[in-house]
Amino acid sequence: MGIREAIVTASDPAIIMERVLAGALVLVPSAEGAVIALCTKLDSLVFAAASGNLADSVGSVLSLDDSLSGLAIKSGVTQHCQDAPSDPRVDVTLAAEIGIVSMICVPLSRGKERVGVLVLASSKASAFDAADESSLAGLAHFVSSVIDAAVELDSCTGELVGSRRATAGALGQGHLAGSTRTARACSTFVANVVCPGTALDSAARDRIKRTLSGAGLSIVLQPIVSLSTGAVVEVEALARFAATPQRGPDYWFAEAASVGLSRALELCAIERGLSLLPELPEPLCMAVNAGPDTFCSPELLALLAASNPSRIVVELTEHVDIEDYPGLRRACKALRRLGAKVAIDDTGTGFASLSLVLEIAPELIKLDRELTRNIDLDPVRRALARALVAFGNETGAEVIAEGIETAAELAVLIDLGIAYGQGFYLGRPGSLEDLATLLRTGDRRQPILV
Repeated sequence: MGIREAIVTASDPAIIMERVLAGALVLVPSAEGAVIALCTKLDSLVFAAASGNLADSVGSVLSLDDSLSGLAIKSGVTQHCQDAPSDPRVDVTLAAEIGIVSMICVPLSRGKERVGVLVLASSKASAFDAADESSLAGLAHFVSSVIDAAVELDSCTGELVGSRRATAGALGQGHLAGSTRTARACSTFVANVVCPGTALDSAARDRIKRTLSGAGLSIVLQPIVSLSTGAVVEVEALARFAATPQRGPDYWFAEAASVGLSRALELCAIERGLSLLPELPEPLCMAVNAGPDTFCSPELLALLAASNPSRIVVELTEHVDIEDYPGLRRACKALRRLGAKVAIDDTGTGFASLSLVLEIAPELIKLDRELTRNIDLDPVRRALARALVAFGNETGAEVIAEGIETAAELAVLIDLGIAYGQGFYLGRPGSLEDLATLLRTGDRRQPILV
């Protein structure tokens, strides 16, 4: 990929040019759609980026000879169209297909070379005036400067861009010669200059996508134990990442959220967890984790419906800043109709988690490890845990204590009447084989009995 193409595709899917076009729609409110079209070696224009009601037109190809955009490029003068159906310079069929009635076409240049056009369009006649043209002149100058900088960097790296062929849906590919590492570094530099953080976002997105498509994500199972009998009654499916950089699961899920792939990564982890459910001895259940967006998604319902929902618990995580409580309640009803149970994870560490308990009345309340830690030494923690147990008794919810790491913590939790627990003291996360050994021998890192 050449540097020029890198400018257009550097931050997929929120690419730099799309951000420019989104800004153009704010700058010129009368516009309903915007396009940046670039010249090809085949005397045509390809829609390289689009926004607004023209977003689906990326990949459309226009002739330089028979279009208003082509006239703008050849003349170097901004062209106006007030009524496309009556303007002989406009491809009437294409204009009707993509909903254009009036438009402004501003040429984009690199020095004396005209390399493309910025188009703003409206479905209304005579939508633009002289003030709009003036506003677009500065924006077109910025886009031209970006293209110019990109091409200069092409020459700095010794990159030879061969003939490009426009195809419906993408810019043509050029032949790349020279240092790939240097070209990539320059692409990163340009992306960061034009839109700080874009290259970092792109790298993060690539990491997550590789994880989604490869073997970088695996599942371990942590036992959840009845504190009264010591029997394993459930397992929690936990994601582990072998991909580089080596980081904990929380970092991977946070990075996925930062680039808009949180739902995709959570669903991937859930799907891989559920693939182990048929091998899990009955009647053990499996708990999977879902943030609010995933929790309310139709994709989650589809995964559960294709599995054995009566043996599945969905733990709602990430309680901060939840606004759509009605949506959560609807999602809970849908999950329960399938036969799955609902749990609130990390309860007891803030008002948000307690509000969720009240809103969705879960079947299971999981006490956060921060509440469990040193509960044998802290009367405040014991008081809150006791209150949550009483609440659970009133509403029919069972309480699970997370993060149990000592015999003293376990003894207090049993004394408080908490039914279930998990933590390193009761059993570490492991494979299906590790779980089978635990179930067969009862051999844990430490005994659960005090």
